[in-house]
Amino acid sequence: MALWNPQDYDSWYESPLGRVSGAIEKSLIFSIAGVMPGETALDAGCGTGIYAIELARMGAHTAGFDNDPGMLMAARAKAARAGLAINLLAADAAAMPFGDGSFDVALSVGALCFFEDMDEALLETKRVLRPGGRCVIGALNRWSAWALLRRIKGLFKKTVYERARFLSPPRLKAALTKAGFESVEFSTCLYFLPINSSRYLRLAERLEAPSRLLCPNAGAFIAASARRPL
Repeated sequence: MALWNPQDYDSWYESPLGRVSGAIEKSLIFSIAGVMPGETALDAGCGTGIYAIELARMGAHTAGFDNDPGMLMAARAKAARAGLAINLLAADAAAMPFGDGSFDVALSVGALCFFEDMDEALLETKRVLRPGGRCVIGALNRWSAWALLRRIKGLFKKTVYERARFLSPPRLKAALTKAGFESVEFSTCLYFLPINSSRYLRLAERLEAPSRLLCPNAGAFIAASARRPL
């Protein structure tokens, strides 16, 4: 069953809040992913292709999958318009259609909390990574105002976040460790409230760097990195 409307999903990233938060998230994710041209890269739960397209633009040989037909169709259309060759497949996170050790780096941004079996998805991610390969996860921090507001909204209105499993940094670290990853580290970002105001967001952006130093676990978005053992 489809969770998202692709047009609504992409439209949110075109709003003031979506543009600012999306740019900050991308900056953090790619700073820890360290993607190099010529590497093989996976976007697990690719949605409309936001991260898969960036990976391909960086020169990575990119594949992605999603189990939502509408989101996958949107991702394929965006990749075609951009002239990018991305292998985008319909698949489930618990049974990835790739061979062992296929990728140098695997990203999953905003999808892990919706996977039916998070632990199995992480085991599959480890399987398709080469020894020493990097796993980078982006997730909404349950210790944040963003998560709280989405829970409250769900009390009054049906939302996709009713099915989400919000994660804390220690819970995400524990899940990656349980799956057999090593060198697990994480950072957070988005220390401002989710207010869709350009004036407010201009001020909030300036506070990101000092907030990350002062309250490293309190950002609304967690970016975790880990490696498959050699």
